[in-house]
Amino acid sequence: MKSIYLTCILLFTFTVHAQTGRESQIDSLENLLTQKIHDTTRVKTLSELARQYGGVDSLKCFKNGFAAIALSKEIGYLKGMAISNIDLAGGYLDYIDTENAKKYFIKGNALADKLIKKDSTRDNLKIWLRGHYNLGVAYGFEGKVEKEIELAAMTIPIAERMGDKMFVANGNTNLGIKYSNRGAIEKAYELFIISQKQFEEIGGPEDLVYHSLAFSSCLYSLDSLPRMKMVLDIAKKNLDSIPNSFYAPKYYGELGLYYSGIKEYHKGIEALDKASSYYKDDPKNYLLSLIYQRYANIYEKTGDFRKASEYTIKYLNRLGPEHLHEDIISSYPQLGRYEAKLNNYKKAYEYLTDYVVVRDSMRVETLDSDMQNLEIQYNIAKKEKEILGLKNEKNEAALSLEKKKSQGYLLGGIISILGLLLFSGFYFYKRKLATARKKELEQEAEVQVLKQEQQNKIFSAMIEGQEKERKRLAIDLHDSLGGRLSGISMNLSKLDKDEPKVYPKKQLQKVMHDLNDSLTELRSVARNLMPETLVKFGLQAAIKDYCSSMTGSETKVTLQFYGNDKDININTQVTMYRVVQELINNAIKHAKASEVLVQFIREGNQVHITVEDNGIGFDKNKDLKKKNSGMGLSNLQTRVAYLKGNIDFESEENEGTTVNVHINIDAA
Repeated sequence: MKSIYLTCILLFTFTVHAQTGRESQIDSLENLLTQKIHDTTRVKTLSELARQYGGVDSLKCFKNGFAAIALSKEIGYLKGMAISNIDLAGGYLDYIDTENAKKYFIKGNALADKLIKKDSTRDNLKIWLRGHYNLGVAYGFEGKVEKEIELAAMTIPIAERMGDKMFVANGNTNLGIKYSNRGAIEKAYELFIISQKQFEEIGGPEDLVYHSLAFSSCLYSLDSLPRMKMVLDIAKKNLDSIPNSFYAPKYYGELGLYYSGIKEYHKGIEALDKASSYYKDDPKNYLLSLIYQRYANIYEKTGDFRKASEYTIKYLNRLGPEHLHEDIISSYPQLGRYEAKLNNYKKAYEYLTDYVVVRDSMRVETLDSDMQNLEIQYNIAKKEKEILGLKNEKNEAALSLEKKKSQGYLLGGIISILGLLLFSGFYFYKRKLATARKKELEQEAEVQVLKQEQQNKIFSAMIEGQEKERKRLAIDLHDSLGGRLSGISMNLSKLDKDEPKVYPKKQLQKVMHDLNDSLTELRSVARNLMPETLVKFGLQAAIKDYCSSMTGSETKVTLQFYGNDKDININTQVTMYRVVQELINNAIKHAKASEVLVQFIREGNQVHITVEDNGIGFDKNKDLKKKNSGMGLSNLQTRVAYLKGNIDFESEENEGTTVNVHINIDAA
């Protein structure tokens, strides 16, 4: 998880500032300053220059930022003061100076608050959004992730209502990164999926590279390595169109991580070598720490503990005083393990000793702080006790024996009342506990009854479906195959009765043609009962075969199959096949679609089936509630419920239909 955090710092640092053609934009802005322009335009130009120089030239960044602030104050330009303070804060953030970044973000945000109270136009709201969102980023750099997520969650919905798609896409990706850091990988995955669609719609090459590299780390944590490779391929395709991109070393770092995951360690080392080569002129770059960690991880997996130890030491030597003790502590046991594998037991013992010393020093620091707090509390209590003692001494002479007796009686009465209250409280607590337990048992019984009723409904629906299937089969055999065979029988009987003197070639050809049609019909009925391709070659081949059979001159059915069908039992495969079959039939027969896209994605034990068509669609609020919709929806829902999955429909009239099915193979 530490590796992912370093990745996030790299990615966000360039989210706002790194755009293709920055040099030409800077030249254009510098040229504009030499011309005679209005003061408000000059403020905006100076502020934009501060923003563009961020992470490139700190001197010019701050010079232009402070000049913009001074001029906007001089002319009383509220919007300019807000923009210049926020852009100057962004400059400090580029250099990881979080204290000054927060200071100027807070100033800029306060001015932006005043600005939108007077004029809440789209342009002013974008300034407000940028300031508040990036203040959260500054908190995130300090480890205050809760505060960062809070500010992101406040700003992203506003940007969404404004229609600022790029802000929303960047915001969702960065939220995904933060949730990954906190271990909420599933939540992070959902956000990355959303922002991927958004970037594909409106993003440029660098936006897609930025998102893909962040997403790849999340997919590695999910052990979804095939999907990780697909995402890295997207990054590489866009990276090739950006000369001298600062994302190149990050791409090779992620590629090294991928090869480590699929155990192609030689390729992993080659990728990390490419990543580190970008820093040969910048050996102090903090991102080398991430690369050193990954080198050590690969060498440990290959059994080269000497190299693993060497890169772990390089990682330790790069950690400065700003790093947490946990970063250092976690490395010492690893070094001890490597040296033990190399039979350097003395060195291993020294590393473990260092580990204990550093860990104890953390405890001592914590203990010192706690002891200081306790000492303060003790001194306060001691003084209060001394004051109370002096008061008692003054009043002691005035106390009489009768007053003491009264106090004794009063104390006895209080004790008796407290005892009675305690007994009453305990008695009522026991009764409440028993009532709650009884209610809990009743609720559990109700849940079991509901579960049983649901199960009965599923089995009843399955039996009803089987009966309908048998009825359909009987009709097919009687009306189609039976009719053809009756015709063949009559033709043969006629030949036998007529006893032709000339060889009846035409009549026999007709009989052969009818027999061939009957065989084709029989195969079709058999395929509907149990697809032969499914039994012989598996689910993927069966679905592919069915899609091909449904593709004709008026309809095109396309299949995209990701993953495999290994370890899925045959009953589950057959049910999944029936679901896909029913969805395709609905799209062609009822929706009158000319194009149907079928996606089957398996990731671990999760299967996602999507069938999308360009048909006439339907009103799901009305049609899904009808008992006899004519689309087999009830049968579909029964099959998915049998697999303990869920199904949802997205459709509008004349807009096509998308059906999503989610199945957990373990549950099924």
